[in-house]
Amino acid sequence: MSLKGNRSQVSRTVSTGIVSISSGELYTLTTCNCEIAVLPVELLFELQSPYFQKNDNTITVHNHQGGYSVFCDGKVEAGRETYTITNYIERSNQLKGHADYKDYRETLLTKPIVLFTKARKTNQESPRDKAFAVIVNTRHPNIRAEIEKGMNNAITSVWGESYSLQFDFQRVIKQFFSTVNYDTDGEGLTISFEFKVDALFDISYLFGFSKRKAEVNGKVLNLFSANEEKRKKVKMFLDKISELYVRRSSVPDRRMSLFSMGSIDEEVFNSVPPNMGPRMSLLESSHPPIAEELTS
Repeated sequence: MSLKGNRSQVSRTVSTGIVSISSGELYTLTTCNCEIAVLPVELLFELQSPYFQKNDNTITVHNHQGGYSVFCDGKVEAGRETYTITNYIERSNQLKGHADYKDYRETLLTKPIVLFTKARKTNQESPRDKAFAVIVNTRHPNIRAEIEKGMNNAITSVWGESYSLQFDFQRVIKQFFSTVNYDTDGEGLTISFEFKVDALFDISYLFGFSKRKAEVNGKVLNLFSANEEKRKKVKMFLDKISELYVRRSSVPDRRMSLFSMGSIDEEVFNSVPPNMGPRMSLLESSHPPIAEELTS
């Protein structure tokens, strides 16, 4: 989405911290103490196969019982294959009412967000693009606060007119890749929505005055891994971050929307009790040592 006019910036200072696979953060027993993680797409698909079901050249995202909210354009490369993604969320959405808005907000905040991007090594003569998955842990209080602040600021800066909001993860991910000798153009690292109101003339929106941008930053966890011992740690971490969220009471008169078949009043960020039933999917359809670099 092309953003023009006034933009409200919502961001912390860009974090330069990179956490390695050997970090104790991978052993967190409740909410994962991780803001953003980066790993090769094929590694994510392999270690989280219950949530990313591969069938020929199709990857189906499953998120009924835990999992991820995948925002993409419907295609991703893994290795030398190009896969079609099903049950994903478009990176740009149009919301047409309060129910859509509330469910979109909950979609952002109740599961880790997965974005796909490409990067290439900077120290090779003929580098080729490699696909990476960026996992944004919206359970982490810092990330959650930035997303909520971005949405709240957008609402309070308009008066009954249409507006748009873009969340931008490009700067922090570009900075991360530069520290591990990769370069990226940041494609795929934004998500946005437009909230449309029923107005005959919406001058502010037409001239770009109601378009907002929220830059999200955070500490990046490096999940590049080549040996079996570290892959086990990565899998343990991913299994923890993708756990089913405990959800409480629902609103009986809640209208269904584009994004939800249920509702949420609040979440509890702890491990799921063994007797907890399945949840309804929100959408049906300091530098420590850097972990091992990827092989070309």
